[in-house]
Amino acid sequence: MSAPRTRKRLPWSVMAFMAVLGLVIALNAVHVVGGLLLAKTVRRTVAEEGVVTIGSSGEAVFLRRELILVTPQAGVWHPKVAKGEKVPAGTNVGEVLNPKLLDRARQLQEKARGEKTAWESELQARQHRLDQTLIQVNEKIQLLLAELKSGGPQQQTAPVQAQNDKLQVLLRQRGRLLTEKEQLNQEAAGGGQWRQTETEAKELMALATTPVVTPLAGRFEVSLDGYEDVFDPLEYKVALTALTPSSPLKPAPASAGDYVDSGRAVGKIIQEEPTFARVSFQERVDLLALDDRVDLCLRATQVQLSAKVVALAHQESESVAVLKLINAPPELSSVREAEAEVIYQQVRGTVVPEKSLTYQDGQEGVYRWHQGKWSFTPVRVLAVDKGQAVVSGLKPGAEIAVGLRF
Repeated sequence: MSAPRTRKRLPWSVMAFMAVLGLVIALNAVHVVGGLLLAKTVRRTVAEEGVVTIGSSGEAVFLRRELILVTPQAGVWHPKVAKGEKVPAGTNVGEVLNPKLLDRARQLQEKARGEKTAWESELQARQHRLDQTLIQVNEKIQLLLAELKSGGPQQQTAPVQAQNDKLQVLLRQRGRLLTEKEQLNQEAAGGGQWRQTETEAKELMALATTPVVTPLAGRFEVSLDGYEDVFDPLEYKVALTALTPSSPLKPAPASAGDYVDSGRAVGKIIQEEPTFARVSFQERVDLLALDDRVDLCLRATQVQLSAKVVALAHQESESVAVLKLINAPPELSSVREAEAEVIYQQVRGTVVPEKSLTYQDGQEGVYRWHQGKWSFTPVRVLAVDKGQAVVSGLKPGAEIAVGLRF
């Protein structure tokens, strides 16, 4: 009986080599499969040409020259201009009426109208009678002249003399009528007693009506918030310090028909140009400098205003800027405070998502799909804001990966 044969084992070195070779083959397979899977599943986007704005958010307070209008005496307030209406200097924006004097003035006006109606009626009747009499006298004169003419110049009989005497009487009568007509015309031009009554009514109406006149051109507004007296456009740098508005006037501005005491506020005049914005930032904004041209964007309305930095103050963790608006739209006159963004830089170039930026070998770049695979493309970041970045070194239209890391 022969002895059993034993299996020879491979040397340990050979077995280790084959194990490593198998691991490498497996890793390569995983890498290839993973790369193919990654190439199909990674989130992609296309780089586009655009603009990224660089700015800082803050609280804006709009300031301008404003004049509170008050009543010079007690009475009933009667506005003559509407809220938001633009008026020149010297405009009568409203009147304070004395009810008792106003009632007496209106009674005199009514009396004057009655006297005028009666006087005009009487004057017309007299003029009519006078005109009719003149017509009759002129007709008689024409008849006598015709009769005398038909008799011939050689006739000197008694009837002819009687006709001449009658003609002279008619001529004198016509002269008196013409004189009376002239006097009647003068009386019509001068007026009667009603004119005196009308003058008295006007004088009393003037005493009953006290105008409120604005010395300042601008826009008429009725709301007061306490900021009206805290700002002088000629001293705009003062606005760098904290503004302390006075309490809004009590009672509130009068409405039409209200009885008001002397000194009662009835509104204000806002001088729209120039308008300033005091913007306080909850961060230090070192990129902002004096005389910079910036854009002020109001968040609520998305209105964008051009402005110039005319005063600036920095502290450790905050900044305050006073901006002078290039143009102030009419609707801004009713705005006092607003959340705003000051845009002080705009960079144009190729725009990519900020999340697409990555580092490789200490260099910033993006992964670009090129010739069927992802390849790292170095870029230079020019600006970043709100998740978007403007870069150079990458052309618009390139397909890039978002959030891809190798």
